[in-house]
Amino acid sequence: MTEQARKVHPVSERLQTHVKRLATLLLKEQLEPGRAAAAVFVGIFIGIVPIYGFQTVAALGLAVLFRLNKPLTFAATFINNPLLLPALVVSSIEAGCFMLTGRFQPWKLSAFTMAHAKEELLFWALGSLVVGAVVGAVGAAITAVVVHFSRSEVRALRERFRFVNQTYAECPSFDRGFVRWKLRLDRIFGLIAEESLGSGTVVDLGCGYGMALCFAAYGDRGRRLVGCDLDEHRITTARKAFREMNAEVSVADVRKFELPSASLILILDVLQYLPAEEQLELLGRCCAALEPGGKFIFRVHDCERGLWSAITMAFDRLIFLTGHAGVKPLMLSPERYRGALEAAGMQVESQRFRNRLPLAHILFIARKPLPEKLP
Repeated sequence: MTEQARKVHPVSERLQTHVKRLATLLLKEQLEPGRAAAAVFVGIFIGIVPIYGFQTVAALGLAVLFRLNKPLTFAATFINNPLLLPALVVSSIEAGCFMLTGRFQPWKLSAFTMAHAKEELLFWALGSLVVGAVVGAVGAAITAVVVHFSRSEVRALRERFRFVNQTYAECPSFDRGFVRWKLRLDRIFGLIAEESLGSGTVVDLGCGYGMALCFAAYGDRGRRLVGCDLDEHRITTARKAFREMNAEVSVADVRKFELPSASLILILDVLQYLPAEEQLELLGRCCAALEPGGKFIFRVHDCERGLWSAITMAFDRLIFLTGHAGVKPLMLSPERYRGALEAAGMQVESQRFRNRLPLAHILFIARKPLPEKLP
């Protein structure tokens, strides 16, 4: 190899490396479902509108202006290809004709004469806006769904859901159905999945069917699971589902339940059943039972969201009434919950969220600090 070839080869390799990095960056930019859908909509719309010779420039210009994925926007313009072009032109002319005259025109080649060329071009231009918007909207919707379900975090969440559903596969059909729909409708599981759930003992107070315990056991079937609930039927179902797991679920009152040392403690739908003093006392016991570095996750109703809060409380009152709870749901202010946690030495985060049902909640995530290392 000559000296000149040696110099050219590294330059060529560096160029290829830079091109690959640029391509990877362009392909991955702004690929959230909403922005990916917007990129496809813009590309399809510009591809259908008859501005031939300027479509690529217009599409990429809009992609830069609105910070959309440029390769995706450009690729979507190729809807205007020789195979689809006749259908797009005909549908655009017909749509334009209907918009201007209130009727579709008979389709035959003899109708295209120089005398009607101006009129036909007007139909085409106007109709292409409608066809572009409709086809673009369809393409955008499909893109949003595909991108959403192809994201790694969504795939991981679906795997967790599949694991939970399989765990309850041999339970009665009503209970299986409840678990399946609870997973779909309650966003709490997706929010919990975003947290690092550790590997030690998990405690769920008011565990019901034990879904949250099962959710935390994904990837570690030998993890110790501890839960309690007053509903004997749900505890029986949980025991059946967890028969091959390291689980201890029992019928017990959360106020009297002896808490083991745990790395993760969950309370999802219990606090509103208790008087204010007992709520705060339970929070204190949970913080004390938590191991250093562990997490305490619980949710309460959000009482500051207007109509959503009213719907949430009305729903809870209905649950209390049908369940013969004998009390009314009680929620404390977010400040009181946060104050109780901070007084116990916890590091506290909170997040407001709405379920897929019109219910408003606040999720509290409290972390117990690790002991400071001595110098």
